Amino acid sequence: MRRFASICLSIIVFAVALAADGPDLDRLMKYRNLGSVQVSPGGKFVAFVVTAIDLEENANNSDLWLANPDSGESFQLTRSPKGDSQPRWSPDGKEIAFTSSRNGRPQIFLISPFGGEARQVTKFKKLGVGQFRWLPDGSGFVFTARDPRTPEEDKARKDKRDAIEFQQNLKYSRLYLFKMGEKEPEKLTEGDFHVTGFSVSPDGKSIAFSSAPTPLINDLRSKSDLKLFDLESREIRELVTRPGADGGPVFSPDGKWVAFSSNGGDDAPLADTNLWVVKPDGGGLRNISKNFEEGIGGVRWSPAGDAIYFTASQGVFRRLYRLDVAGGKIEAVNQHDGRAVSGSFDLIGTGGGAAIVLSDAHSPAELYRAGLAQSNLVKLSEINSSFEDTAPATEIIRYPGKDGLEIEALVIKPKDFKEGTRYPLLLVIHGGPAGAFTYSFGPRRGAYPLHAFAEQGYVTLMVNPRGSTGYGKKFRLANVKDWGYGDFNDLMAGVDKLVADGVADPERMGVMGWSYGGYMTSWVVTQTNRFKAASTGASLNNMVSMYGNTDIYPILDGYFGGPPWEETETYWRSSALRFVKNVKTPLLIQHGEQDRRVRISQAEEYYTALKTVGVPVELVIYPRQPHGVREPRLARMAMERNFHWFNKWVLGIEPPKKEKKKGDAKESGME
Repeated sequence: MRRFASICLSIIVFAVALAADGPDLDRLMKYRNLGSVQVSPGGKFVAFVVTAIDLEENANNSDLWLANPDSGESFQLTRSPKGDSQPRWSPDGKEIAFTSSRNGRPQIFLISPFGGEARQVTKFKKLGVGQFRWLPDGSGFVFTARDPRTPEEDKARKDKRDAIEFQQNLKYSRLYLFKMGEKEPEKLTEGDFHVTGFSVSPDGKSIAFSSAPTPLINDLRSKSDLKLFDLESREIRELVTRPGADGGPVFSPDGKWVAFSSNGGDDAPLADTNLWVVKPDGGGLRNISKNFEEGIGGVRWSPAGDAIYFTASQGVFRRLYRLDVAGGKIEAVNQHDGRAVSGSFDLIGTGGGAAIVLSDAHSPAELYRAGLAQSNLVKLSEINSSFEDTAPATEIIRYPGKDGLEIEALVIKPKDFKEGTRYPLLLVIHGGPAGAFTYSFGPRRGAYPLHAFAEQGYVTLMVNPRGSTGYGKKFRLANVKDWGYGDFNDLMAGVDKLVADGVADPERMGVMGWSYGGYMTSWVVTQTNRFKAASTGASLNNMVSMYGNTDIYPILDGYFGGPPWEETETYWRSSALRFVKNVKTPLLIQHGEQDRRVRISQAEEYYTALKTVGVPVELVIYPRQPHGVREPRLARMAMERNFHWFNKWVLGIEPPKKEKKKGDAKESGME
């Protein structure tokens, strides 16, 4: 009879130091992310944000960098340990405004592009600055801020005697106007609506903004409208009011149009989102991307106002697109010399191309100057130069699903991979379900150290099964009322292909995933015993109880056809808990203590069930963490646990013994 490991519940309190003979996770965590690209007026400079992990401070720290698109040089502009973000050029291009929490609540600072000390512009005692924009004449800013706590709330909090009323006393985001030289801002909006985004007109006379009835996520996702605030009369009028979400307004350069994302009046949970335009007087409302079936991000108007540039998924790639506003024609700009994944970008004036963050599976993310008509590319940064030539080989494969859908996947191969040799296989499943793996540089993905797995000799398979984004509407909705069935077949077909091709060793395989990926992992081990080990993160295990304790329950209405009291069998049919007696695979369960998207009760239900049926299982709870493990030390711990978990059960390598030190993780067993 198979010998089972002891079952324990490990409560994680602090991160542990890596064992000397463990994977070099410290190196993986030195990879830095680039974003918030902003080109100066005239195109002389590009400001962008670089975010790095600070293990000593147990925080993610962001700083402003500057690049010269002509010389190709870049340098770090700010060095605050508390994080600087949202660079915004002054209208004359002489200064950069940005937000920083270096002195407490996020406030607006100014710095010269030529360096020197930043100076704090806003010093609000009660307000923290959210989104902000310059006034076109440079005289001040429009910004959003959440309602502060009242004196009564502060006192109750201090005395620790305040009860929590669920979804009551909500704090709304308001619009404010701040003029240089003044001490306090002017509040522009009142009432029961929450400002979600805004754009200031080029003439500085009005603000187009989107708002939802409350700050609750389901209202943000499906009940937002567009309004116009007149800065001369201080009046607000409705611009676009209808069911569904209308948000992210952006004025055209001439101020004659407002572009925005919209469900087009459809408030269904899985409604399509397109790019629309409307005139400031409410006329001319139309969908300008109705034939485009993917989500649109990073909207930028061309200087002439005749086109809009944006990024969107296309299979495992993410392209930069150009949309002709008048005719609606959409086309990919270019292939960027093979770098397949586009990130944050901004346009460099008329005919100057774009400053854009690009990467591929073998090239780490960097800032580039890219042509919009031809594939000329100039690298502007060397932020991740230490990762050059370190990535394992990644291939794109395609194969037919069980019912004829073409499935796309990424295969990461270990260094010195040899054809004809079988390798241990790890199947990694993405979240969503409308997420997607992209052909980007990824030394780590959440709790999974992908490059460390490759260094250990694993082949990693990352499939985009039905339900993934980037393959059109039909593919994205192909798992409606079918969670765990068609998508399971897509995943297993990929595994079967690698086994049939002589790449994967069928006797040494593991499976893992977070969120919907965690759901699928929990499901996979109820349907097959072919995997030697599994690891789930933030997994949905009982779809009936999941509905009542997630903050995005309308999404489940969309996928399951209604609430569980109307579609009970549909929910229970797709619940891993229903088939838990089939499980034989050792399982590591990881969950954030403060996860509101997938409550920790989902992990506890599955843990208890697996313990009852006698399966080797460990539940690891990460304190203070939401839907993902965000604190760097705990994130490193999650990666290390996954690495050693699969080594133990797939390769038979016992985890190295750790010398207990002050500050190490504390574990308590619960039988």
